[in-house]
Amino acid sequence: MNPLDIFNLKYFVIYSVFAFAAVIFAMYIDIKKKQYNNISIFLTSLFFLLVIFHFGFRDLEIGSDTEMYKWMFLTYSNTDFGIQLIFKYLIIIVHVFTNNHQYFLLIISFLYISVIFWSITIYLQSFKSNFLLIGFAFISLFFFRQLGINIIRQGVSLAFVLLAVNYYIKNNKNIKSWALPFIIAVGFHSATVIIFLIFIFIVLVKKATLKFYYCWYIILLIISAFGGSILSLGQFLNYFLVVDSNRTNYYIKGEGAGEYVVGFKAQFAAFNTIFLLIFSFINYRVLKNEDENYKMLLKYYMAISGLFFMMFQIPFSDRWGVMTWAIIPFLVAPLFTVRKNDRYALSTVLFFIFIFVFFNIYNNS
Repeated sequence: MNPLDIFNLKYFVIYSVFAFAAVIFAMYIDIKKKQYNNISIFLTSLFFLLVIFHFGFRDLEIGSDTEMYKWMFLTYSNTDFGIQLIFKYLIIIVHVFTNNHQYFLLIISFLYISVIFWSITIYLQSFKSNFLLIGFAFISLFFFRQLGINIIRQGVSLAFVLLAVNYYIKNNKNIKSWALPFIIAVGFHSATVIIFLIFIFIVLVKKATLKFYYCWYIILLIISAFGGSILSLGQFLNYFLVVDSNRTNYYIKGEGAGEYVVGFKAQFAAFNTIFLLIFSFINYRVLKNEDENYKMLLKYYMAISGLFFMMFQIPFSDRWGVMTWAIIPFLVAPLFTVRKNDRYALSTVLFFIFIFVFFNIYNNS
């Protein structure tokens, strides 16, 4: 077996054990009406620790960008990081202790997964749900592994975005608690500036109802289907160039895109819309449209999704898609809660197992 096959096999074993535990906990929630969150937190920490070491000690052949990150780590003094200075300073700090790139990859893996773990902890201070099942939702989604072994800077950045959003929900008056993670996120990946601006818009325009965001979602989806895109906003791109010209040339202009196919991506549009229908069911049927914090998360999902649709005509649009997909586990979390007359946990876990299996077959076909 080649290194990639061995890596995938180990990952599937970890996932299978995680899935078995998730099914057990889901059954306890649906049948016994018990959360057992203390146990679920302990087990999730063990599973996440396994994933940290699995991602961190991967071979250079694993992940198309891994070799690039090794080169970046070894030649950081000659590399232009743009505004992504926190990533650069992290490399400098690691070099104080070791010049071995493997430990650098391990530290990045630790940051990515531990900050997600941290964000789940903060989330559960505002919402009642099962810790392990939220963690399982993360590992089930196809982007989780890519953020861990390929586009790792974006993985760490999005983890801090999730932390920032959950700190805002916990206490929006404590600006430092949620603004600082956003700043760190931008320091790892400049494209996160766009997320920050959209989030600030949502915060400032609180009176905008869910209907506004549904319209935003549908209109931009239709525009994208007819070939419209962010490329139509030429002046906007000029301003974005000021933020980080290197990353703009890479993502917007397609430098180094190779054979990447651009155009309307029905599979991504369908994926986001299916989950939007699920979240709408949760908001109106499960939460009775009464949870303002959940509405804020739903607004975030639709706002970022609209931006994602407008990126279909540029290379690497899926890397904008992960900005929407990263919030999915938190939006689906109310289905992992003990409810007197409803049983959603087990069916939701089985749905995520289906997603994991389907996309692994799809990506390998």
